[in-house]
Amino acid sequence: MYNRPLSPHITIYAVQISSLASVWHRISGIFLTSFIVFCIIWVQLVVYSNYTRSLFNFNLLNTFWLFFYEILLIIFLLGLFYHTFNGLKQIIWDLGIFLNQKFLFLFFLIVSFFICVIILLLIF
Repeated sequence: MYNRPLSPHITIYAVQISSLASVWHRISGIFLTSFIVFCIIWVQLVVYSNYTRSLFNFNLLNTFWLFFYEILLIIFLLGLFYHTFNGLKQIIWDLGIFLNQKFLFLFFLIVSFFICVIILLLIF
């Protein structure tokens, strides 16, 4: 056939900050929901299993948490605070306030800074 792209608009598409923020908002919501479901399942395993089995599960998960606790905590807090601040931005936009491009970029920088500061304060 012809050696040309099927969709030429895809090759020249420039990602907008608002669409990127919307995609990351959805991804963080999915991540937070799956994390909560995982925690509920883990609690159910510990509560409704017999003592030996729950002790094994607890020791197994303690080994897992020993290595990945800090990383999971950072990722969870990043997702939580990003989802919260981006939700506040959406509420502000629904009120019709700050609907310009300059505020969007400034808000993106402020949110990124506050997320990093809050996570560093909570870790250390």
